Amino acid sequence: MSEQNDEQTWKLVEAEPTKKATPKLAKALCQFQKVYANAVRDAAGNFGSYVSLAEAEQAVSPATEHGLSHTFITECSTDTKDQPVIWMVCRLMHESGEFIDSRLPIITEWCENRNKNKYFSIGSAFTYTRRYLLLAAYGLGQADDEADAWSQKAADTDNTGKAKKSKTNSHLNSGSKVTSTLAPEGKTKLTQDEFDLLRAELNSRPDKAEIMKNFKKTYFPSKDKVLATDIEFKEHEAYIRKFMV
Repeated sequence: MSEQNDEQTWKLVEAEPTKKATPKLAKALCQFQKVYANAVRDAAGNFGSYVSLAEAEQAVSPATEHGLSHTFITECSTDTKDQPVIWMVCRLMHESGEFIDSRLPIITEWCENRNKNKYFSIGSAFTYTRRYLLLAAYGLGQADDEADAWSQKAADTDNTGKAKKSKTNSHLNSGSKVTSTLAPEGKTKLTQDEFDLLRAELNSRPDKAEIMKNFKKTYFPSKDKVLATDIEFKEHEAYIRKFMV
């Protein structure tokens, strides 16, 4: 190889971005993923169910126990035609200072809608992009919710009408809240905080479907599906938690 070619090769290598080692971040992410694998599809849209940004943020929140956190950054550049390109960056960080970035472009064509404020459309695109980046950064999948039991809040927040539940069906309209009915003698109701904690832990388990299948078989064998309001007593929690040790 000639001296000129050697120089060109050196310049090519020099131009490539330096890849940083992030051993502490990698170890922390591994510890998180040993326990948490999925976020729950808690909302409905034109193309089926999906994980909302709020649910994604909740699903990754236990990662802080391993020193992990994240932030979103927007960047702007231009394409080959000198047109502006907006980038959304998800920065996954470790308390040691190590971090990795993941980028996705905000496709400007998606934001062009004569019937909407341009910034409103861009904001919607930001929300979608943040959701995808967040799940990807933490390595979480999107799990189908067992019998839609834990994600009934979609019925209150969905504006497509596809997740709406009948107002006459009170046990579905209760959302993910503990019912106000009194417990029968000998039973103790879960508090809202206890229910929310159980929900968050169960939603993140890869074996959730199997746990709920066993719960249904034990307590409600004649039901087609179990709902959030079916899980309301301390004995229900104890039964579910024995599979979560």
